Amino acid sequence: MSAESKKTFASADVSNAPDFQFVEGAEPTANRAPVPVWLIVFFGALFYGGQIYLDHAAGGFNPQVYEPYADYATLKQFQPVIGDDLYARGEKVYNDVAKCVACHQPNGGGNTANGCPPLAGSEWVLAEGPNRIIRIVLHGFSGAVEVKGQQYNSGTMTPFADTLTDDKDIAAVLTFIRQNKDWGNNASAVKPEEVKKVRDATKGREVNWTASELQSIPPKD
Repeated sequence: MSAESKKTFASADVSNAPDFQFVEGAEPTANRAPVPVWLIVFFGALFYGGQIYLDHAAGGFNPQVYEPYADYATLKQFQPVIGDDLYARGEKVYNDVAKCVACHQPNGGGNTANGCPPLAGSEWVLAEGPNRIIRIVLHGFSGAVEVKGQQYNSGTMTPFADTLTDDKDIAAVLTFIRQNKDWGNNASAVKPEEVKKVRDATKGREVNWTASELQSIPPKD
């Protein structure tokens, strides 16, 4: 410190100055204060809200989804159906007409809470032929069943013979289920003629099918 600076400092009024000890040549320092917890919480909530928006409002990271569409499912509703698309018809039956989605879920994973078995990867769904699953849709199902090595017992599945009177609707929904690549399924399509054949052969049946009964029926003619 120069002589002039020392003189000025000495003559200054320090009566109201804070009590501190001046050390000549000391470097200035700054204290570190912790980040307020509320600020961490705020930015955490902001980040989380942004992720929710991307997933549910902005289509997530699917490059096919953009405004004004909120998600891929909504976007697909506006896609044109070329010709008589059995798969697209089956998706509508699954979600809206028969409402299979209520129990088997949009991802085909079923619901362990109520004993509903999965359709994704199910050996019943992916059998060589559709003889058994056509019967299940027509007349329902009761009792326990093993799917992918796990036991399920959902009580009684609703029969749809009187609801889905058009064989094409049953063929469509089973085609959608068997060929749904999003679920990992890749089996053959089901033809309306196959549904009609089973419907005629089981006409008059008034009870649900059981697993043991179905296992005695060849999956394919």
